[in-house]
Amino acid sequence: MVLFDRGRRKKDIPEDAPALVAQGDACINRGEFIPAITWFDRALKTDPRSAQAYAGKGLALKELGRDKEALENFTISLELGPGRADTRAGKSVTLTAQGKHDGALAAFDTVLTNDIVGADAWYDKGITYGSMGNFRRAADCFAKALEIKADHADAWYNQGRALGKLGSFLLAIDSFDHALALRPDNADAWYYKGISLVKLKKIPEAYACFEKVVALQPGHKKAVSGLNELASIMNQMKKKGIGRSKKR
Repeated sequence: MVLFDRGRRKKDIPEDAPALVAQGDACINRGEFIPAITWFDRALKTDPRSAQAYAGKGLALKELGRDKEALENFTISLELGPGRADTRAGKSVTLTAQGKHDGALAAFDTVLTNDIVGADAWYDKGITYGSMGNFRRAADCFAKALEIKADHADAWYNQGRALGKLGSFLLAIDSFDHALALRPDNADAWYYKGISLVKLKKIPEAYACFEKVVALQPGHKKAVSGLNELASIMNQMKKKGIGRSKKR
């Protein structure tokens, strides 16, 4: 009965581009990227100028790591029409991965100008600026993403990283705290919070953060090394404190 029903549904799918694109989108949502491409190709046979089909095919190709082909499909889709928000964002991410930062930023700006994607577009633009070493603009983009979506854990984490690079360690710690409130098992957030605390010379607090990292990831070499270094520093601090009390 199940097989019969499946077969009947396939036959009932109209051979028009929008219906075929919808099937491809459904495959993407299930993580079935190769079948998705088949649906989008069928849509393009029906309507060779379907911006939606090129967009969906680009997204599926991007998920498969076929960035060059993905970029070609994103570009055609955007040339044919305004297209989908995820097309522009996908094109931007693909260009970033290829190191083509200027093109990526231009594509993000198209998304943001049209106010289509929102938090994720600002977040991805921040990632692009961060990969370029422009941490001030990266932090600003993450802040914009958080204005739209306050529970964006990755934006809080990456804002903390950007602020740390700028030397704003107190603000970085605040960002990491927000990220950890949303995702307490983020070992990287605990680690970089610890680094920020070291910069502020808050050694015991930093030590506690590195302990959290090792509890979550026992093989975290940098955290283990940090624990050893901080233990030595705390021992020296303790000895100096005892020495002062004896003099008194």
